[in-house]
Order: sequence, then structure tokens, then C-alpha cells
Amino acid sequence: MDLYTVRNNIMKGIPLQELKLKVCFYARVSTDKDEQLHSLSAQVSFFNDYISKVPNWHFIGSYIDEGISGTSVKKREEFLRMIEDAKKHKFDLILTKEISRFSRSTLDSIKYTQELLQNGVGVYFLNDNINTILPDSELRLTMMSSIAQDEVRRLSERVSFGMRRSIDSGVVLGCSNIYGYVKDKGKLVIDEKQAEMIKIIYDRYANTTDGLSKVSKYLYSLGYKSKTSKRLDTTILTRIIENPKYKGYYCGHKTEVLDYRTKKKKKLSESDWIIYKDTENVPQIVSEELWERANKKLKQRQESFASRAVNKAVFQNRYTYSGKIYCGTHNLTYHRSSAGKRKNNPVWECQVYRKESLKGCSNPRVFEFELDTLFKDMFNKLLKRKNYIFNEIVSVCENYLESHNNDSEIKNIESKILLLNNKKDKLLELVMEEYLEKADYKKQVDLLNEEINSYQNKLNELKIDKKDKNYIKNKINEIKKALDNCLTDDKCYSDVFNELIDKIIVNKIEDKKIKLDIYMKTGESLYTTSDNLGKKFHLLETDSTSKSS
Repeated sequence: MDLYTVRNNIMKGIPLQELKLKVCFYARVSTDKDEQLHSLSAQVSFFNDYISKVPNWHFIGSYIDEGISGTSVKKREEFLRMIEDAKKHKFDLILTKEISRFSRSTLDSIKYTQELLQNGVGVYFLNDNINTILPDSELRLTMMSSIAQDEVRRLSERVSFGMRRSIDSGVVLGCSNIYGYVKDKGKLVIDEKQAEMIKIIYDRYANTTDGLSKVSKYLYSLGYKSKTSKRLDTTILTRIIENPKYKGYYCGHKTEVLDYRTKKKKKLSESDWIIYKDTENVPQIVSEELWERANKKLKQRQESFASRAVNKAVFQNRYTYSGKIYCGTHNLTYHRSSAGKRKNNPVWECQVYRKESLKGCSNPRVFEFELDTLFKDMFNKLLKRKNYIFNEIVSVCENYLESHNNDSEIKNIESKILLLNNKKDKLLELVMEEYLEKADYKKQVDLLNEEINSYQNKLNELKIDKKDKNYIKNKINEIKKALDNCLTDDKCYSDVFNELIDKIIVNKIEDKKIKLDIYMKTGESLYTTSDNLGKKFHLLETDSTSKSS
């Protein structure tokens, strides 16, 4: 659409309906309740009828969002599709009932109507009688959008106020899907079948050594499942155990809406919750004493877990070789054994061997010091080659830094600046003794200042350059030191190992002989063999010829 022509025709008094335009409409309802859907049906019927009565308009189609809030456009798929179609020039004009249907955000209303105009598309808000093609539309649109946005804010405040009053009155909010209860007229009623499951959860967790995972498995073995017919996971069980409702306590005001536009919520701390005993509205399923014991155990385990989580090494990658060594027979990872007599001499062995000994897996164990010896030797050879290349680079850098020493140039410029400042002082003395006119003084000082500024800029550049060179020099020394100490530092060695080695497969070949297939992250692989199984590791053979992994 040629907006300039259309606008001029309208300004001349030609009605919008007499212009040949490709037209679509946008409709939206904010909920999927029956009365809202009826409203949507009425909107669609109205627009179809309205457009069909205008002979000059060519109806392109409709864009309809059901059960979507107008506060933001992020989840309004049809609205966003309409914007994209506008950029493809599929229509000239969008009809919509009112600004609140289009958007309840002032910024969104202005942003998208401007974006549509840039693509030659106007918006006509029928109830508000605003046509964005006209020059005065933006001011009217801003005013009307602000009113719509403020209405959302006041509605949000009214809803929040109503919820607070409901909480004060003991009306149970939400909880439509809470395990163990059904909701009826603002009260909770015990669901006897599910309540049995709740009792088992608290009893099993509080009165046995079982953790949440074992409780979950036990429930599943009894036929208890989640609302999605799956096993109740530990997250669900945690929420159940922590919920005060099961001991007959009302609990509300656990979250607060931070922004009525984004609907973003903040979880409040327990000190902000509204909680009190109310067995009339929230009937008790377990005793307070049982609830407290279960929560005490849960809290202790959470605190223990959190303290161990501070050191991430406690978990999957606790040791250098964790998750890297595989049994060639069972394709399972080797686990580290360091208990008892193995305390100072850890050994890595197949998971099946740990459970069933030689009956389950005859694949050999590998001592940790054997692995350390093998891989540190391998990395030392690699670092020697890298060091040779690195030393060449360092030598070039040091020669450059030496040949580009700018200390003398810095001193020379500093002397020149000092000399020029002395000249300025002498000129000032001549003015004070009235040997020099002020006007002549100003001219000469300006020239001197210009020269000083030029030297000062050059001086700043040289000092920055010197700082950069010092940084490079220090960094070179740091890298040198790191390379020299890398394999003697456990943390550094572990990092190097994990960067280079993908996995190691352990196999038994012949009698009392180990074969390690080593797969590098570079795509290369090599193997090494050793005899004297369970004794000091002797490297007999290393084939470093690359082969496909």
C-alpha cells in the first residue's frame, strides 16, 4: 500500500471503505472460558460480516489468539505471524476491535504499529476510532494504550488484594493438583487413596534409612505413580515432605508477582509465608511429630549435600581418571578403590568385579600410580616438543622487546616538555614586569601549549606501549613457569589429562598382561601393554603409530 496516497485520499474526505485495500483482522481473548470463547466467536462473526459489506476491500484472512494475555506479545503466536506476514506485504490494513485486544502495553502498541507502517500496513481500531494511517493517530494511540495498560495494572492490584483477603479468611488458593487432597469450595478434602501414599512417604523416609530415591522405587513397586503415570521423582517427594499442609497447617503467600506485565514471580522466604494451624480448611494427613522428623532428616541431608557440593570434585569427576577408564569386557566405567589396605595405593577396577569379584569379571585392575607413570611420561614427551616450538616463539618476542626499547625516547620527550613549560614561566615573568603585552603573551603561550600537547600525546602512547611490552614479558615468564611445573602440579596434570584423553579401554591379553587402548580427543589412538599384573607397572611396548579410533 502506498501510505502517502491513501493518507492524502483520506485527508480529502474519501472514506477508508472506498479505498481498494487488502484487509485482514486480528482477534484475541485472554482466557479459554466458555464466555470468553463466545466473545471470540462474536468477534469473528462481526469482522467477517463487516468486511464482506465493503466491496472495495479484499479479505485476506484472520489472525486469532485464544486464551492469551494481552500484556505481552511473546506468547501470541498468531499476532507475531501477522507481523511477519505484514513484512511480506500480504495485506494493507488490519482491523481489530480495540487497543486492549491488540496490546495492553503502551510500548508494544506504538512499537508494532510503527513497524507495520514502515511496511506499508495500517491498523484500524474500530471501537476507539483510531486509524494509524492518519498523522494524529500516534498521540491518540499513546493515550488510549496508556489507559489500557493502567487498567491491567489496576486489575492486577485488585486480584492481589482479593488473594490477600482470601488468605486472611483461610481460603485455600491453588492446590488443584496437590497429592492427597481434592479442593472443594476453598477447602481441602482428603483423598483417601492418595493419602495412604502420603503416609507411606513420611513413614518410610522418617523411620528408615532410605533416601528419596529408595522411597521413590518402593512407592513404584506398590503401584503408586505420579499424575503423569510415571515414578514419583525426588523433586516431587521433596515438595511433599516440605509441605506443611500435610500436618494440618494453612500455608499461603509463598510467591509474589514482581511485575504485572511479565507475570514474573519471586519465591518468598519462609519468614514471609502466612502459615498457621487450620485443620478445618486443611485436614491433617500425618502427625506433626512425624512431619517434623521427616523434615529434620531432609534438611540434614540437604545441608550435607550442599557442603560437599562446594567442592565439585566430590562428584562425577572427583578423580583424574573418573569416567575415563572402561572395561573391555562389559563396556562399563572402572571405579576407584581406596579403602582399607588400598588407602595409600588406590586401584581402578570394573564395576562388575567390585560386586562379584573374579566370578563376574576377569578383566585386570590397574593401579593409579601405574596410570600416573604412563601418562606423565607421555605428556612429558609431548611437552618437550611443544617447549621447543614455544622457546623459539619466546626468543623472537624477547628480541623484539629488546630492539624496541623506548626508555630513551620517553626521557627525551619528558625533557622537551619540561623545557617548554620553563619557557611559559619566563613569558609569564615578562608579562608581570610589563616587558610583554598580554595579547602577545597569549599568542606565544597558545603555540607552546599546542606543542606540549603534541609531545604529551606521543609520551602517553610510548608509556602505553611500554606497559604492553612489560605485560607480554611477564606473561611469557608465567607461561614458562606453568609449563615447567605442569606435571608436578596435580590440578594441572588432571586438566591436561582431561583435555587430551577421551577414554581408556582395559583388556586382558595372555596371562597376567594388560593392554590399554588409549583414545585421544584429537582423533588419534595408541595402545600400550604391561605384564606383572597387580605389581609395579613396567612399560614393555608402546605403539605410537596413529590408527583410527
